[in-house]
Amino acid sequence: MDFKTVTEQFANSVPGTDAFLKVKQQSLALISADPRHAAAYFLIYGFARSYVILHDDEGITTEVANAAQAQLLGYMRAIEQSLDGGDPALVAAMNQIVLDYDGRRQLF
Repeated sequence: MDFKTVTEQFANSVPGTDAFLKVKQQSLALISADPRHAAAYFLIYGFARSYVILHDDEGITTEVANAAQAQLLGYMRAIEQSLDGGDPALVAAMNQIVLDYDGRRQLF
């Protein structure tokens, strides 16, 4: 399993807690499997974990589920595209993700 596979599986999943739970588990596994990029995987893991904690026992609208999936998918694609660009590209992508997240309505 690699991050591209995780990203594509998430993109093709039905929005909701199960999809985020899978990303959480897979990101955690990637931290051990690819420690060079552990910080990036941990960032995604944290977002997915937060979604699961916030929405596991709570009904949410399809609109919120779709918006949350689109937001996390955007972050995952930004990381995916920067993985081969070296550490400066990855750090820049992660910084942009954090700044974007901080400026949005918190869905997760």
